[in-house]
Amino acid sequence: MTAIVDYNQLWRLLRQRQGGRTVDWDRRAASFHRAVAGTSAEVEAQVRALGLRPTDTVLDMGAGTGRFAVPLARHAAHVTALEPSAGMVAYLEQGMADAGLTNYSVVRRRWEDVEVGRDIPVHDVVFASNSLGFDDLAAGLEKIDAAARRAVHLLWFAGRERHPMDAELLRRLGRDGQERFVPDYRFIVNVLHVMGIYANVSVEKTTSRQVYDSPDDAVAWWCERNDISSSETEILRTYLAETLEPTDDGRFAAMRTGWRARIWWEKEDSGA
Repeated sequence: MTAIVDYNQLWRLLRQRQGGRTVDWDRRAASFHRAVAGTSAEVEAQVRALGLRPTDTVLDMGAGTGRFAVPLARHAAHVTALEPSAGMVAYLEQGMADAGLTNYSVVRRRWEDVEVGRDIPVHDVVFASNSLGFDDLAAGLEKIDAAARRAVHLLWFAGRERHPMDAELLRRLGRDGQERFVPDYRFIVNVLHVMGIYANVSVEKTTSRQVYDSPDDAVAWWCERNDISSSETEILRTYLAETLEPTDDGRFAAMRTGWRARIWWEKEDSGA
């Protein structure tokens, strides 16, 4: 199918505009683990939506600290966690041990470097949550589809940003009029459409509670993920001091909202 708009090329260009940044996930593992802690009900709802069978094998592509891999392993026969970061894998393995689960394996490689059938087998279900961080979206999606025997389920964000800032913070930082756009779920759906895959899409608003050990921890977390310059740090610190809520255990919490898209398709030759 010939595309009127080349969403794969647009995806590539927008990633290049972001400067081709690479993330040191070993360094971020601890803060990432804290960021996704306490969201078990939301995660369980997403896992139930996969409709897993007890005999299913599942590939968790970009498994991170095991936020999804652990509950996936409770519902499936086997989970393969694809995750290149040793720091992330350490948390994942600890989570599996704490849950008493052994029906999993870890492949410490990037998706771009994996060959299906050689490095990993075809799985019944492929799952990926916010882990489509490759420049060639079409090639990555083609490989994901080839790695699935029965179904593919992807989670991505909807809107202009994955973690949009509060309007008041944007105003204080002088960013309220700035264009900051990264490719959301529409790019994925359109690239799949060109591939002849007409995926199901569900979009919902999300609200999560982010917990920090201290106000300084909150400042460091935001600076790390939102390109906060040294001149903007004190503005951020003041804003967080006004908005963070103390918790009963002596830590601090903030609510974050956004929009999440779930994209999924069944394989036509799966026999389901």
